[in-house]
Amino acid sequence: MFKILADLQFDVLVIGAGVLGIASAYHLLSNNRSKKILVIDDLGDVGQAGTGRSAAMFRNTFTSPDNQVLASTSIDYYLNVQEKIGVDLGLQQLGYLWLMSDRQFKINAKNIERMTGNGIKLKIYSKEDLEHSIHGLTTTFESSNVNAAAMELENVDGAVFGVKCGKLEPDKLTRFYYDRFIALGGHCQFSTRATKLLVEPQRKLNIEDEPFVWQETRVAGVQVQGLLDGNIYADTIVLAGGAWNNILLEPIGLDGHVKSKKRQIFQINVSRNTELRKMLATEGFNHYGIMPFTILPKCSMYLKPVQMGEQFWIGCEDEINREFVNLPDFDMSKYVAEPFYYQKEIYPVLSSYFPYFENLTPSNMWTGLISYNTLDHLPYVFSHENLIVVGGDSGSGIMKADALGRIVDSLYREGPDCEAFLYGDVPYHGAKLGVKRRSVEPEEWLL
Repeated sequence: MFKILADLQFDVLVIGAGVLGIASAYHLLSNNRSKKILVIDDLGDVGQAGTGRSAAMFRNTFTSPDNQVLASTSIDYYLNVQEKIGVDLGLQQLGYLWLMSDRQFKINAKNIERMTGNGIKLKIYSKEDLEHSIHGLTTTFESSNVNAAAMELENVDGAVFGVKCGKLEPDKLTRFYYDRFIALGGHCQFSTRATKLLVEPQRKLNIEDEPFVWQETRVAGVQVQGLLDGNIYADTIVLAGGAWNNILLEPIGLDGHVKSKKRQIFQINVSRNTELRKMLATEGFNHYGIMPFTILPKCSMYLKPVQMGEQFWIGCEDEINREFVNLPDFDMSKYVAEPFYYQKEIYPVLSSYFPYFENLTPSNMWTGLISYNTLDHLPYVFSHENLIVVGGDSGSGIMKADALGRIVDSLYREGPDCEAFLYGDVPYHGAKLGVKRRSVEPEEWLL
């Protein structure tokens, strides 16, 4: 049943209860305890859209120093939450394993050197190491292999292993932030969709059709529908709607500077396949006795091991011939996984490098929407008057959410010239992730 609102007023309104929104809300309230803060989301709980549909991995193995510090400090915080505070986030440092050809090693030599120089822990594995460790991996394609030749598959001549990388459970991470936000006195309203940002003049003249072009304006609130129906007003609006940011920004003439695409994950159950179970139980990379998150030399195709349930999740970065979804539908059921994409695009490559996947089909498949900055592949945190926008980092949102939440809070308290302090008291100038004075190094290692 809808409830009609009578102009509710808050100090801060956060739109979106994904990991970026709920982390921002928590840090905002932690440092502004007297403020009345509300989080709204279209779905029925935290982390149900892009966050819950992601591969839920984390890494600090980025080429951009900005991404390195955003991810590393966030990971350190998550480790502290699980190991010191004692909250289970389902966090496991499995490691990331980039399988590479000699050609790819040469291309990435400087990046590897820079990462190591910046304190990113890496290990280099030889071809022989991989053949000994990973059951069923094809490292060399014979010249007679016409399929490999047609797909231009490269040999595996070694690998780069990211030590401080792994997986966590997004529902547990978002629940951690949510529980602490509520404990501090925060408010959440689910099943409530933001449909329109309300633009008003900063100094009202009570003239019909205002604001006019000659008036200074602000985003005064948001129109909502759902369990709450009407208008919610706030002194500051934080927009953390992920792929849906543009739906609210573009009608009022603001650019979110990001675009969205569909990504797909295919689940392969291996409980009845002895050979793949052996591969899943790869030892030597981590103390869990499980294969690391593995990226193939072709198409950024990856395998995520899932020990519970004995599964592999398979995904791929398909940039070319995958359309942008600039104004996505709220109904995610309209974005369906494509069985033919697995059969025609993924399976030929996957089964070439790992022949034990031959003749296996997915037991489950799902989609998500990633929203990213096409220019330098780093997130945005910027303000326009009293509106703060955080986004452009889905695909990497989980692994940088804590840092971005702290930057949102600093931007709220100090303005565009804020100096945020990330976990571990690591300083970071907030304007670097903004629009007007953006100053970041583009990211080259993409997934």
